[in-house]
Amino acid sequence: MSESLNTVSTSDPVHGALGGTLNSPPPAIDEATAVRLMKTHFGITGVAETIACERDANFHIVADDGRGFTLKVSNPAEPEINTNFQTEALLWLQARDPGLPVPKVVRALDGRSEFPLVLEDGRSSVIRVLTWLEGVPVVRVGVNPALRRDMARSLARLGAAFDGFDHPASGHEILWDVKNAATLRPLIEALKEPGLRGQLTAELDHFERAVLPVLPTLRQRVVHNDLNLHNVVLDPADPDRITGILDFGDMVKTPLIIDLAVAVSYHTQLPEENLAAVCDMVRAYHAVLPLERREVEVLRDLVVARLMTTVAITEGRAARYPQNAAYILRNNGPAREGLRLFATLPRDQVTAALMAACNME
Repeated sequence: MSESLNTVSTSDPVHGALGGTLNSPPPAIDEATAVRLMKTHFGITGVAETIACERDANFHIVADDGRGFTLKVSNPAEPEINTNFQTEALLWLQARDPGLPVPKVVRALDGRSEFPLVLEDGRSSVIRVLTWLEGVPVVRVGVNPALRRDMARSLARLGAAFDGFDHPASGHEILWDVKNAATLRPLIEALKEPGLRGQLTAELDHFERAVLPVLPTLRQRVVHNDLNLHNVVLDPADPDRITGILDFGDMVKTPLIIDLAVAVSYHTQLPEENLAAVCDMVRAYHAVLPLERREVEVLRDLVVARLMTTVAITEGRAARYPQNAAYILRNNGPAREGLRLFATLPRDQVTAALMAACNME
């Protein structure tokens, strides 16, 4: 689920930068309750297994007949309209491109695609059920060049399918939207390592000066905004293509190019071939959903801004919730490596390579 920006004044700048949903504990729902919810509201009996999640309560449901589902219980601090945004987006994709490897919405017995639930602590959550996508997370298998290209092509296909979709909550502000990188300054200033803090401060200064003014002039679209290696699954017997794209919780309407920047940021930590891997993905994406020159010109800085966002938010979150630090920091190490290896390459060299990948020399 996505984090709404909360700019309420606070004496703790890190708390203020993290926002309301980021500081709200997840719903207290156990597996027995999940089983009961499925039977009562969806007529499905089976067993439930908790899925690790930072802010929500999610469960893998295996029905007695073998079908798989995901039961999602939203964070009570998440506005209901934002949860509905995710539901309507998946319904749009089902109608626009039924073959896309994304979860499908399962309606309750009364026909609703989502409904509220009052928790034992008095807070209210929204309940949804999606089809389960079979496969192993890519992070457990590893990435080869063919899979990397298939991920990029699938993301481009998703971006094309979202063309024309809008929702009252599509423009909500979330910390994970790279265009909001300037709001991370308190988190960056709180970093303990002077070298890293200095690097990110310089990148943020450049972003605010040279990139931020350009973003409103670029193509705007609802995007997935989180194609990391945990959110893509594959069949280990066929490791060259993905079988599913998961977790639409960070969706937002933002410059289209940010979706690609986010995806390639998770492939910048290779010791010697990080730029080649990024260019390979950009080339594959461009072949399905052609990029504009102005988008490619800011792509390098958007990739680095995503790496910066990952480090800043996860460091702040882990400090506040040490009991969940292992999950929160799962992408922190790769992002740090990307900052060390990719972000230190000459900016002009990287942009020239990206241009060449799109035949825009």
